[in-house]
Amino acid sequence: MSRRHATAATLLLVVLTLLPGCTTGADPDPPAEDPPADGEVAENQAAEDTSAEDRRPEVPLLHPEIDDLDEAIVRIATTADDEVELDVKVAETDTARRRGLMEVMQLPEGTGMLFLFDEERTSGFWMWNTLIELDIAFAAADGEIVAVETMVPCETSRADCPVTAPGEPYVTVLEVAGGNLADAGVTPGAHLTWSDPVPAG
Repeated sequence: MSRRHATAATLLLVVLTLLPGCTTGADPDPPAEDPPADGEVAENQAAEDTSAEDRRPEVPLLHPEIDDLDEAIVRIATTADDEVELDVKVAETDTARRRGLMEVMQLPEGTGMLFLFDEERTSGFWMWNTLIELDIAFAAADGEIVAVETMVPCETSRADCPVTAPGEPYVTVLEVAGGNLADAGVTPGAHLTWSDPVPAG
């Protein structure tokens, strides 16, 4: 072997010996994670794209007579610039409005019933055959809450049950468990909106 070939072979041997141990003195980069499966990508993307406004309302079973009513998400902007969000049953027919929350034995916090009327009204609500204390908020056509009251179950005869009225015209009424509106800081002047009603479930 010539000296030229010997020198080249020696250099090649040195390079091959050094390569496996080359480092910059820092820890090598960690191995890249396996790419997520297509299903995981879709699921993560869906989670990112889903906002509170896109979610479905979730009202638990309350009473067989109203469990099939449509549901909506009510949002109340309080006068203290807080926002309250509730999942509600929607009463928008005469039958559903007359029934209301009669015979409901428990109304979990964060749930309630929204009464929608076609035109302004001034008449009130009563608590005949209603078993739990309720907070009631009356809202004008522009969504402003004009009155908030607490109603207690009526233990007298139907004819003697008191009526709670706001004293001002309203087109929308919200009922929740007694004390919930006060706890959330909902007072007259707050503003009420709701999502489009959707079928229960």
